[in-house]
Amino acid sequence: MKQFSSFLFMATLATASLVAQDANALTKQDMAQTANAPLASPTQNASDEHPGGWNFDVLFTKKPRSRWNMCPTPTFSLGFIDGVNEAEGVHLNMGQSIELELGNILTGYTRVGRNGMLVTGLGIGWRNYRMTNRLMFAKHDDGSIAIEPYPKGAEPKFSRIHTFGFILPLKYYHKIGRGRHTYLAIGPELYYTPHACLKTRFRNEDGKQKLKNNDLHFNKVSIGVGAEIIVQSFGIYYKYNPFNVLDTDYGPKFSTMTVGMKVVL
Repeated sequence: MKQFSSFLFMATLATASLVAQDANALTKQDMAQTANAPLASPTQNASDEHPGGWNFDVLFTKKPRSRWNMCPTPTFSLGFIDGVNEAEGVHLNMGQSIELELGNILTGYTRVGRNGMLVTGLGIGWRNYRMTNRLMFAKHDDGSIAIEPYPKGAEPKFSRIHTFGFILPLKYYHKIGRGRHTYLAIGPELYYTPHACLKTRFRNEDGKQKLKNNDLHFNKVSIGVGAEIIVQSFGIYYKYNPFNVLDTDYGPKFSTMTVGMKVVL
């Protein structure tokens, strides 16, 4: 947690520095020119420079009508999750622990200087925290979740915790260079997770077996930090969430980091 706090503090300082630079760069003359410039159509911009659909440049070419504006810029993300600060016995398989996210279904933004923008939105996400070794998540009658070996003679397939939730990010985007469609972004993300379930699959002498439970004790609200690089409509991203996935009064301790790819739809 101390490492995360230091990282978040440094990221906040870097973001504040970029915001200040952008704000100073926008002179009165620049603002006057911007006010007199004709209003560009988002769809025309997307089709003229990037035939085939929307791209993130829409937010930078559209003239804001108020301090905060709405413009749909949905994104699709595919990420791979790794465990951080894992309790003994917990070992997530990053190659099979998948995050799917449909972000910015609703999008609000405000310009910050010439090359900066604050963007928020509402998204939904599905996450699978999967182990594929000889240990599994096992739920007991008292509601606790323990890490235990598979039944004797069993051939493990996987044991995973699946979650569904909503994401509310607030990121600062900085456009790099003139005429380039490259953006750097960083900022906090609020997660609300109303659903979690457990599933374990293995094979024994009686054939395929499945253990499933929907009544888990888990953290419904958490806050993380995300950073991304977007070139035109494609990007890569990194997330770190220091909060434990499970309620540690009932289950083993582990938090997560995610690395993945993003497409602006």
